[in-house]
Amino acid sequence: MLIYWAGILTLQVLLFAPSLVEAEEVYGPSNLPQSITSTQDERDGGIVSPKEPVSDLDHPAEHALRSLPAKSDYTVIPIPAFAYNRNEGYWAGGLTPILKANPKGDIEEIWSPEYIYNQKVGHGGSLNYFGYPSDTTQYHALAWYAQRLDQGIDLGYKNLSAGGGRYIFAADVAALKNPFARFFGFGSRTTEAQETNYTSRELLIKLTAGINLTPDLSLMLTERYHNVRVDDGIVVSLPGTARLFPAIPGIEGAQVLGHGLTLRYDTRDSQLIPTKGTYVNVLAEFNQNLQPHEENQWGHTVFDARHLIPHLSDQMVFVSRMLFNGVFGQIERRGTTLGVPFYEQPTLGGEDTLRAFGRSRYIGSWAILANLEERITVLNRKMFDHDIHLEIAPFLDIGRVGQSNVKAEHLFLKNVQFNPGAGIRLLAKPTVVGRFDVAYGRDGANVFVGLDYPF
Repeated sequence: MLIYWAGILTLQVLLFAPSLVEAEEVYGPSNLPQSITSTQDERDGGIVSPKEPVSDLDHPAEHALRSLPAKSDYTVIPIPAFAYNRNEGYWAGGLTPILKANPKGDIEEIWSPEYIYNQKVGHGGSLNYFGYPSDTTQYHALAWYAQRLDQGIDLGYKNLSAGGGRYIFAADVAALKNPFARFFGFGSRTTEAQETNYTSRELLIKLTAGINLTPDLSLMLTERYHNVRVDDGIVVSLPGTARLFPAIPGIEGAQVLGHGLTLRYDTRDSQLIPTKGTYVNVLAEFNQNLQPHEENQWGHTVFDARHLIPHLSDQMVFVSRMLFNGVFGQIERRGTTLGVPFYEQPTLGGEDTLRAFGRSRYIGSWAILANLEERITVLNRKMFDHDIHLEIAPFLDIGRVGQSNVKAEHLFLKNVQFNPGAGIRLLAKPTVVGRFDVAYGRDGANVFVGLDYPF
């Protein structure tokens, strides 16, 4: 659940804020001690600060935290948790992350049982597991249950260097009920007044196998099954999607079988916490809707390019991203348009696209997006024997969706959304990123809390 890292970000306030204030009082804001501002590579390389770092035990908050249960390589941290986003509203509760480190001090496993409350779905809880045995291998297992409708399980495995680095294998299985799903209509001109709510009941199975042609170039085959049913939503203040949009493709559900081929070029220095390099992912996918009386076929293409530029002695990383996502192949039969199900079409909105909007705020037959972000390291330190970094990240998201009949001259000029914002990132190098992003757009402000970088 995304609420998990909201509690971790609360923890960073307790740990980092006292150290920053005291350090600035002693040294001044532009002359922080080397032990705080140096990177891990500098510390490992033997650069020593001429000034002694502030003792951890001088801070009451850290002194209290060090009394928490810790045995061998495990650390237990009970903390409050909170989250908010436009589609779901407020969440509040508590969680107890259990962190397991390897002999080098890197976090390789996280267990996190939690209790949560949301006004719409009531009381609930979840159990989350994340495994990071290496930079190229990850596991996750998430299970959650709330009193009203919000329930699910999500299992995933990825290994980008199996067989001694030659092969790629990945598997994802998810079964869930999401009562917060939204639909506003198609295209970039939709308004908040068109907002509708539905419950998405989904089963998703995705299997990937590939080969690393060179250290930087990979080829992958993906088989995907997506079974969706559309039911009434839980937000009573909004009209139901099926009532206002009874004829849209996919409103009766869908069983989608997809066959994809992906070519990937990746020179980044890390899969989980990259600081430099280039990533380009090109996907071509053929899809079929197996739902009775809704036979349809369409193509799906994605071009996703990212570039990271470190600067200012690697204390800052500028990240740019360009994304194009499109579907094609809608058909008409016996006077009825049998198009791509609306939940299978490209969308913008959410924690990794236009962050000022809720998930799937804009839907169209194509979407184009640019993300610009500056990741600025403001503090480095050891916490519970882990290498912890704090970043701030001002950003700008720019994008729009459209229909296949849009005129070329209108592609970039009309209804483009600009979402400025800023984020706070808590890094447990070399594996874990917790983030808190706030953005502003046409519908107002929005907040996302979650794991991993947005791109």
